[in-house]
Amino acid sequence: MHEYSVEFRISGAALVPATVTTALKLEPSLVREVGERRGATRVWDKALWAYDGFAGQHSNCWSSLEDGFHFLLDKLEPLKTQIEEYKHDHDVFFWCGHFQSSFDGGPKLSAKLLRRLADFGVDVYIDNHFYEPRRC
Repeated sequence: MHEYSVEFRISGAALVPATVTTALKLEPSLVREVGERRGATRVWDKALWAYDGFAGQHSNCWSSLEDGFHFLLDKLEPLKTQIEEYKHDHDVFFWCGHFQSSFDGGPKLSAKLLRRLADFGVDVYIDNHFYEPRRC
């Protein structure tokens, strides 16, 4: 089985997540501040603002990575000009979790989606995880 989570993320040492929320008028799914605990002896050295389109109301879990991207791009493309401003001083990217319970298969991305992603102009990071079924 393969399941996917998809988030749009902005991170940086000087990022103030609350200003991103205000500027984009989107409710984040995850916010981290510089200095927050990352573990027993570590802290985050970069702030993070993440958006999955659900703001904690729903499990961001897709059976198709393509569907997750189209969902987010539909919401984010109208904000492309504002998002461009963050690319000067911060890391701006899509983060995708690929949760798999077997080693066969994986995501398939259409040329149409790849064109949309290229036009949007941010990097894509896919983080693969092997798990026992029903992670998301």
